[in-house]
Amino acid sequence: MEYFSQAVLDALLDHIAVLDKEGNIIAINKAWVNFSIENGGDLQRTGIGNNYLIVCSQEVRAGILQVLTGGLDHFNYEYPCHSTNQFRWFLLRVTSIKLNQDNGAVVSHVNITDRKLTEIQLERNEQLYRHIAENSTDLISLHTLDGKYTYVSPNYLSLLGYSANEMVEKSPWDFIHEEDIQKMKSIHENMDKTDEIKTITYRFRCKNGNYIWIESKYKQVLSPDKVSDEIICVSRDVTKNRQKLIELEEEKKLLKKTVYTDSLTGIFNRRYFNRQFKKAYQQFSKENISFSLLVIDIDYFKQYNDSYGHKKGDECLIRVADTLARGVRKNDIVCRIGGEEFCAILPNTNKEEAISLAERLCKNVQELKIPHSKSNVSSFVTVSIGVATANSSGNSIHMEQEKLFLLADQALYKSKKRGRNQVNFYD
Repeated sequence: MEYFSQAVLDALLDHIAVLDKEGNIIAINKAWVNFSIENGGDLQRTGIGNNYLIVCSQEVRAGILQVLTGGLDHFNYEYPCHSTNQFRWFLLRVTSIKLNQDNGAVVSHVNITDRKLTEIQLERNEQLYRHIAENSTDLISLHTLDGKYTYVSPNYLSLLGYSANEMVEKSPWDFIHEEDIQKMKSIHENMDKTDEIKTITYRFRCKNGNYIWIESKYKQVLSPDKVSDEIICVSRDVTKNRQKLIELEEEKKLLKKTVYTDSLTGIFNRRYFNRQFKKAYQQFSKENISFSLLVIDIDYFKQYNDSYGHKKGDECLIRVADTLARGVRKNDIVCRIGGEEFCAILPNTNKEEAISLAERLCKNVQELKIPHSKSNVSSFVTVSIGVATANSSGNSIHMEQEKLFLLADQALYKSKKRGRNQVNFYD
């Protein structure tokens, strides 16, 4: 060949032919010949000396002519060429060349079967996933790494009221309750390429302005173009479940309040006292954290009931209980343990502090000025208080829990014996 080397052509794996300005085949390589033979082709039509335009389809013929006449530098055309036992696709490439100042073209057929099969599989997968997304009861969305929506399933419209156009390119922060935004941002900031799926529950604003509870599962994945990462999110409405949890929590709180609250006075009852007294004593035993105990009794309460009646007696108990509860410190605990008897647990409180607080409670109750004509100590309702302290000094470190209560009760007895309306410490 005058214009090119046949050896170069034969070294190429693609099926190649060279055309002159009229479309006649003036050269072919071994790959072209072998493919024709293996697939029952006719070299009398596609071999040297034949016009290639005659065997081409109208679309391909037009493209080749555009290259031969200088209208295009190149022309590409994909086509199937299936054999009896396998699927195949080829890419026809036509590129212009100069042959002794005349236009010519190089025609090559490149096997693109692997690429086409991959594309078909990807397309099938995309169709499958899109079908799943569009028919799922879950909300499915795709996001950029900074959270912006790139896709939302159609049921966003029916459940939340937003169309895809209203969501895509928007940030989740535009819809999420302000109290939940920070935890959502933490999820996004900690996203990575591991297989870990992260779950979060938050409130989402619907188009009608109402908020519903959403549970979302997030995972960072490689996008189909294998270039950029994205976040896939599967969400569902858990408002009913969340509401049930809230109701259960409220029921637990109510039950706890019922179990540990005195029904008449509204302060803690004996059951709660036993629990907290045990807890305080365990802290004292294990960590040497001292505490004090007050045992409080309303003076001459039986006589008050007999004189003023049980209704007035209940009113008296309520007012005294309220005064005791208001008169202690934030971490102190006041309980009604029965009848007219109360207890107060004073954490981190020594003997002197406990006596001072007890004396203040005595004064506060007397200042209520609840009339008590049958009292032998005052014309108003009063209380007597016994004090005991558990600390690391002396033998109290080895004192039993019941012993400490007994000491406070004996101190109360001392207050009553000495005239009531006073505070005593058991020495």
